[in-house]
Amino acid sequence: MKTIAPEALEYLKTQRVGTLAVEMLDGSPHAATVHFAHTEEPLAFYIQTGTDCRKSEALLKNGSTRASFVVGSDESNMKTLQLDGVAKVANEGEEDHFMEIYLGKFPSKEGKVKDPEALFIIFTPTWWRFTDWKTAEGKKIWISE
Repeated sequence: MKTIAPEALEYLKTQRVGTLAVEMLDGSPHAATVHFAHTEEPLAFYIQTGTDCRKSEALLKNGSTRASFVVGSDESNMKTLQLDGVAKVANEGEEDHFMEIYLGKFPSKEGKVKDPEALFIIFTPTWWRFTDWKTAEGKKIWISE
């Protein structure tokens, strides 16, 4: 995957909410709005949810699933980042890193991540598209290859 545009990384630093869409067990999509944290190198998104949430079904059964993630649906901002890739359950060796990244952005969620029903999802993109309608040149699009 082509390295993500610096403009997209700067945009991500200003955002806290995105929409995660996962492939369910029957192949249908399911989308949910979530809080996220991320790392830049490698680019990955960290999402905490509950094991009883619908988006968790395929992840709990298979460990991973195809997914898409969208950041930016606020018309006043006029920027959006769309990504396709894979969502997976963080394994035991990844949980400490997950906590460091996620709680670094959301320190008030410490109680939620310690809940025995908490599920830690890592979304890794394989494709991305960043659009900014407010550049000096007008609408500008960056796309991975």
